[in-house]
Amino acid sequence: MPTWQNIQAVDGIDFNIDAGEVVGYVGPNGSGKSTTVKMLTGILKPTGGVITVAGRSPTRDRVRNNREIGVVFGQRSSLWWDVPIIESYRLLRVLYDIPQKRFDENLAMLTEAIGLRDLLPIPERQLSLGQKMRCNVAAALLHDPKIVFMDEPTVGIDSSAKSDIRQLIHRINAERQTTFIITSHDFQDIEALCQRIIVINKGRIVIDAPIENIRALFGRIRTLRFELPVSGESLKPAFMMDGIENIIADGNTLTFDFETAKYKAPGLIEIASHIGNIVDISIREPTIESIIERILKSDMEREITI
Repeated sequence: MPTWQNIQAVDGIDFNIDAGEVVGYVGPNGSGKSTTVKMLTGILKPTGGVITVAGRSPTRDRVRNNREIGVVFGQRSSLWWDVPIIESYRLLRVLYDIPQKRFDENLAMLTEAIGLRDLLPIPERQLSLGQKMRCNVAAALLHDPKIVFMDEPTVGIDSSAKSDIRQLIHRINAERQTTFIITSHDFQDIEALCQRIIVINKGRIVIDAPIENIRALFGRIRTLRFELPVSGESLKPAFMMDGIENIIADGNTLTFDFETAKYKAPGLIEIASHIGNIVDISIREPTIESIIERILKSDMEREITI
């Protein structure tokens, strides 16, 4: 006999997002990110609780809701597979009832901003993943949505195109006060775009705060790297102390994380200098990715307050 287990994809999550915010919604695989986005866009109906998007229910008023939102779902396209990209855009113009003048203005701006000119005559099936993503980002913005949901918007895109898309998001947010909710495993997207981060884990919100508050609370770790003319392994015992972790020896280098509340870099450098002449030193600030990893590792769902 098969056995069944009910898994709660999201568990009593509660947040508000104001018009014009750019919010990062992040967490590990299976944490409930995509489920949340699907409920906000009306694809899934929640089994409990209340959701409102721009003052309406995304499931009961799905048609009206869809007219005011844009959606980018990773590798799931909103374009037509066998027709040129420009024809997909023209069909979207009709579906969203975009005035021709406004459609032409938006298409020209998007084409220039993210380099679509050579892609417009080509069917989507002939494009690379990165090219498809650029075309889908433009499709989500053609109708001047008030809110844009982006689930892995830069997957498969090269660094130059990522920069173009980030600049486009900044521009549209600043000029039109468009709200963006972004989920991504590329934390450079989150760091470059978002003023606020909501971290979800196992269906529950772990923390919801401005990115600078999160840095201040959890960014008290620095990474120190030494290079000496001796083996990094020989340095390890000198730094086996409380408040120092992730010690990695690689040839003549030693890298570790230290808590700034317990140690100052000059004191740690002095310890190393007694062992050998230091060839090179680097100190790194924590990335937002490493901070979020620490938050999730700490399992502080019920303890964090900002």
